Amino acid sequence: CGPGLLAHVVLAKYLQHLPLYRVQQEIARFGVEITRTTLADWVAATATALEPLYHLVRDDLMAGSYLQVDGTPVQVMDPEVKGRTATGWLWVYARPGGGVIFDFQKGRGRDGPDQMLKSFAGTFQSDGYGLYESLERDRSDLRRVACWAHARRKFHEAIPDDGPRSRGIIAMIAPLYGIEKVARESSLSPEARKDLRNQHAPAMLERLHRRLLELNPARVGSPVLPKSPLGKAIRYTLGQWEALVRYLEDGRYEIDTNLVENAIRPSCVGKRNWLFIGHPDAGWRSAVIYSLLITARRYRLDPAAWLSDVLRRIPTCTQANLPELLPGNWKPKAA
Repeated sequence: CGPGLLAHVVLAKYLQHLPLYRVQQEIARFGVEITRTTLADWVAATATALEPLYHLVRDDLMAGSYLQVDGTPVQVMDPEVKGRTATGWLWVYARPGGGVIFDFQKGRGRDGPDQMLKSFAGTFQSDGYGLYESLERDRSDLRRVACWAHARRKFHEAIPDDGPRSRGIIAMIAPLYGIEKVARESSLSPEARKDLRNQHAPAMLERLHRRLLELNPARVGSPVLPKSPLGKAIRYTLGQWEALVRYLEDGRYEIDTNLVENAIRPSCVGKRNWLFIGHPDAGWRSAVIYSLLITARRYRLDPAAWLSDVLRRIPTCTQANLPELLPGNWKPKAA
């Protein structure tokens, strides 16, 4: 199997979201019979070949001072779980404008993030899942920025229950995103983006905070019930408030984690088609391949051209010139 065919099989599975039996059928239309076991072996071999690049991307992310973190469940055929699939997790770590790392774990506990972040010191951005807050509490070298998209989403979900109040709060959040749009369209530097935010956002945030305190279901006389969707959205946002406003401290910080959620999207589409990972031991393969393909996309590369070229060149690479194959450094080799 040459690098072009290897790249075709891997891209079909991980970016076109085809299960291997459909890749097998596609190749068979050209008169070539390849078993699914062989295709799976090719995918495993590709992941093994790419693993050194995966470690370089990971080390670069962990050497920085700002990360976004998220996770998504994935079904796994676990021989220890009889009669049904088990739930594993793909954790995702990314730097806006930089690389992406997927990390497969059998659960959603702290073991995975603890291991991945053990060499990282700085600021990470996440939703309000309690594990992230516990990481910040337990390590003095970590600081967390929360995600405004998660807060806003909860008020959208509350609209069917209490439309006027929910829409009113969403309307107060919207100008914060208006500032981000101006910064993005003007291609502002991080320093200029921080200045723009701090000229306008503090007053908006103060008004929003006052409104949330007025509606806080914990306040005597509040018109909002504690267990209502709006009540839960208000409690969530107030509980995250200190971390939510931290994005003002540094122009590198995003207002939300949408960029890392976008990195997750191909795996979410894929698992609806290929349904599950065949074995827990195969989870790392998906993590390695997704990491490098999504990183290549972030650098606006053609994944097929990049992957074919890398698979052609990596067998003869030395440790010294391996970084040349990273998506951020890659240039097609002249014929």
